[in-house]
Amino acid sequence: MMELSLIHALPEGPWLTLDLKAVQAQWETLAAQPAALAADKAGQWLEQWRRSALAPAERLQLLQALRAPLAALAARLERAAARQDPSCTPEARAALQSARQLLRQWHEQCKLLAQAFSAQEAGRFSSSRPRLEALQLALASGYDLLALHARGYAPPHKGFWRDCHRLYAYALAQGWEGRQASSSAPPPGLSYRRIMLLGLTASNRLEAAKIALLLQWLEQHAGLLRVEQLDQPLGDDGALAFRADADRPARFCAELDLDGDGVWWRLDAGRLLQRLDELGRQRQRQGLDDGHEAWLLARLRQEWGAPPRRRHVRLRRLSVETVELVSLLPRCWRLAAGEPADGELEPCRLQISNLSASGLLLQGESLRQPLRAGEVVMLRRRGFGWQLGLVRWVSFGGEDMQTECGIEFIGKRPQAVEVAAVTSHAAGGFEPALRMQAERHFRHSGILVLPGRLYQAMRPFHLRGADGECRVRALRLLQQTAHYQFVEIKVDELLPADAQA
Repeated sequence: MMELSLIHALPEGPWLTLDLKAVQAQWETLAAQPAALAADKAGQWLEQWRRSALAPAERLQLLQALRAPLAALAARLERAAARQDPSCTPEARAALQSARQLLRQWHEQCKLLAQAFSAQEAGRFSSSRPRLEALQLALASGYDLLALHARGYAPPHKGFWRDCHRLYAYALAQGWEGRQASSSAPPPGLSYRRIMLLGLTASNRLEAAKIALLLQWLEQHAGLLRVEQLDQPLGDDGALAFRADADRPARFCAELDLDGDGVWWRLDAGRLLQRLDELGRQRQRQGLDDGHEAWLLARLRQEWGAPPRRRHVRLRRLSVETVELVSLLPRCWRLAAGEPADGELEPCRLQISNLSASGLLLQGESLRQPLRAGEVVMLRRRGFGWQLGLVRWVSFGGEDMQTECGIEFIGKRPQAVEVAAVTSHAAGGFEPALRMQAERHFRHSGILVLPGRLYQAMRPFHLRGADGECRVRALRLLQQTAHYQFVEIKVDELLPADAQA
């Protein structure tokens, strides 16, 4: 029997009879109810069915039938959370937590069933089909749960990775890696590869649109990943590996402690990297080398191809130190412009967990200031002035979904300016932007943080600020998020006061 990280056990016979049509009719009544209330009832029903003494074959039919309606209910909860920001809205956090709890309950019951089938002798069934279907469902439910966690910027619960490794090892031992007894779930090997690739990807650094593209890409191409048990010691720092008894996803060997006993496995992403390169070249030939998909392909090529390199040493803070933070470009602009403080400009205070020359890790509650990957923020430590930062990643983990985020320093003393693109058409209106430069009065270069997608190579802009107006030219796009562009500029000419009028 497989050993899994399970708290409960399924009841034994005598078996009860389950009316599957009645269950489906019962579930349909949830569609007309508010998502939060429907989630509470669904959770109660799942627990009730777990406690019921159902024959394994009937329990399998029940869990298979629940996959689509559970996914639909979780999607309703996600949409409810998306209308607000989870980092500063308790209602949004509650909706996400309910969705996670539902899919976790279902995943745990799928694992319980797969474990129960694995304890039975094959001769007791006319075929191995029910055992294979249960194993398919256990790994497919694991991917559904992990995808939900990725969209909600949270790590999976304790024991998740170890159980996935053991489920896959069992499928491999039975010769079922690529078999599919039921069309309701993919083969065990394919679900496992999707899980492992999602674990390799820093999805908490991606905006929602890019996470959706990532999941779509994994579902199409994850089968190209090779999974191999090692028959010799690891020796390549650039190899992806994991231990079957470890509760963590695969990592590059350069990041792992390779000492100690245990069975090691290796992931070979060579065919995936080739596919990424092919798609990149194809998009370039078609003139589609910009946008979310091109950025994502380049990002995956980087994350799956080589171990990450830290630019600076991180120092963990032993004493409690907090930082003031204001988010969103309009608010940062008002703060840089010196506008009087109001409710929007009241900063939240987060605790510094560690610090480096390029950024810091923050933890706490940001109930007034929304935080999301790719958002700009103004932050101030005690004894320092305001400086501009960029949210690199966010996480809402644990039962209380406490905010944790990584901030990259962008520049000190940001200036509030207004910019208007110079085009052959009638001049557009000025838009708020932020400008950084080495010295406030050194006006021949700098960086602009622009909303939207205003950048074009060598495009001219009118720029005006507290110390006058000038014409600048965009030199290159330094980086781009879902909401902003960071553009290196050069001043073409300073405009005299009468020209500005």
